[in-house]
Amino acid sequence: MSFSSEKVAEVSQFLQSYMKKNNISSLSADEAAQLLADNNILPNDIGPKPGFNFRQMLRDGRDKKIPLVKGAFQSRPNARWIIKRID
Repeated sequence: MSFSSEKVAEVSQFLQSYMKKNNISSLSADEAAQLLADNNILPNDIGPKPGFNFRQMLRDGRDKKIPLVKGAFQSRPNARWIIKRID
């Protein structure tokens, strides 16, 4: 699946707004994926396991195929993704 810049912007906006509204400093990739699915922004049932679709978006951003989701951070290759709130 390929993601548009508009979809990345929508995901970024939703996650940042959610974290600010709920005073959350960061989310795991799996937490973010579930929130996106629950709010009909990005399906969570594509790929081998839940969250794969969102993690693919993160990998594509890291690899410069699309813009990176705002606040997305990975400490090293193959490490877990964290989405940090940007104030």
